[in-house]
Amino acid sequence: MKSTMKTLFVFSIILLISGCARIPAGYRGVKVNLLGSSSGEIEMLNVGRYFYWPFGVEIYKFPVFQQNTVWSADESVSFQTVEGLTATADLGISYSIEPDSVPVLFQKYRRGIEEITSIFLRNMVVDAVNKVASSMTVEAVYGKGRQQLLDDVTKMVSRQVRPYGIVVDKIYAVGQFKLPQKVVVAIDAKIEATQRALQRENEIKEAEAEAAKKNAIVKGESEAVLIRAKAESEAILVRADAEAKANALRAASLTPTLLQYESIKKWSGNLPQATGGTAMPIFQINPFPGKDSVNNK
Repeated sequence: MKSTMKTLFVFSIILLISGCARIPAGYRGVKVNLLGSSSGEIEMLNVGRYFYWPFGVEIYKFPVFQQNTVWSADESVSFQTVEGLTATADLGISYSIEPDSVPVLFQKYRRGIEEITSIFLRNMVVDAVNKVASSMTVEAVYGKGRQQLLDDVTKMVSRQVRPYGIVVDKIYAVGQFKLPQKVVVAIDAKIEATQRALQRENEIKEAEAEAAKKNAIVKGESEAVLIRAKAESEAILVRADAEAKANALRAASLTPTLLQYESIKKWSGNLPQATGGTAMPIFQINPFPGKDSVNNK
């Protein structure tokens, strides 16, 4: 009897433990009825602890905080470019689930979040990558067009899952896309040639700029010389004009009377001892100094 009671007690404990579910913070739960007329019905569970009949109910937990999953190695995504070249990429997805949309999400896929991510979301990403890449060249995928490809894939997948409460933050690449080695070598060679051409073009532009600078300096110096020469010639003309005007004034002021007056001031009073011909002094001496004064009187 005691052993039977003990067995029932242990069994009850097991049932109690197995029929207890806890929905932690940051999660929402879905309870699915498996028995009776309510079979298949779902009920959302908020944060808390729940007791249920373990053989007639299943509980699914959905995180409602940011999720991040990377598909690499065997799960890498393969796609083809417009040339038909096959490439592979390690891709990641970052997303979250709206809490109130958990029942809708479960109703759509009837799976837990792990299966939804690894199967349905991955398939959507693979399909979107192939659709976008099929219209792009391998050079674009390998170079500047890579981010555009990822942005377009993010938009396509986001439109598909948004009605069911999944909010895609971004789909991103982990490392470089993997292309056939010969293709990578050819693309790298072309990129290197383009870079050399750009470098040469920049060198030519720098040389042209330096030459233009030197020409500007020479031109500036030539203009300065011309300006100085013009200024000097104008100064000479001004001085010559001034000198000519001064000479004209001096010439106009040299009257016979003035010349005689200047000679008188410089005469010592002595007549020359001998004179030739009829030369006479340039001034006249009145032999009768008092005559004019008498007549004037």
